[in-house]
Amino acid sequence: MRHLLITAALAASLAACAQQAPPKDRFYRLDAAPVARAFATPPLAVIEVGRLTTDGVLSERPLAYQEADGALGRYRYDLWAEPPTALWQGALVDALRQSGIAATVVTPDTRVQPDWMLRGRLNRFEMHAHAGKAVAALELSVVSARDGTLLLLKTYQVETPAAAGPEAEVQSLTRATSQILNAFTADLAQAVRP
Repeated sequence: MRHLLITAALAASLAACAQQAPPKDRFYRLDAAPVARAFATPPLAVIEVGRLTTDGVLSERPLAYQEADGALGRYRYDLWAEPPTALWQGALVDALRQSGIAATVVTPDTRVQPDWMLRGRLNRFEMHAHAGKAVAALELSVVSARDGTLLLLKTYQVETPAAAGPEAEVQSLTRATSQILNAFTADLAQAVRP
């Protein structure tokens, strides 16, 4: 009987110490809307899309947000499927291919000699819950691989309304990404027109 009471007390104390399991990780892709086809015949031959550069929180997979005081934070269990710089590289490759601006769009991994190189820096890609918006900002440049001639250099920033929470942030940043991709391909099309 005494042994049974000790076992019951031990089980009760262990149950009190038991913690809930942490939430499961959730992974998000960046599925931007397709861009319009701008050219029937591509004006550029081969363009290489490099991975964007960034620093700090934006170089990691957790979704980022900005507090009211300007401090950046990140969600623990809500993550991008890849780091944002890799997601943007893929989105830029897709957008350029859809636009028809180049005969071939590659990444550095293919080790093909490009005629043009697209480089960029991701400056903002976060939720501002206190302001009810998400912000995406990046600088993009297209440079000749042969002589370094600058074809296009522009900074893009889009703020889209968003409710609080990671799912709303992903939806809002996806809309912002689509807007930036459309603006960038339109600017590049204008730059290559005679």
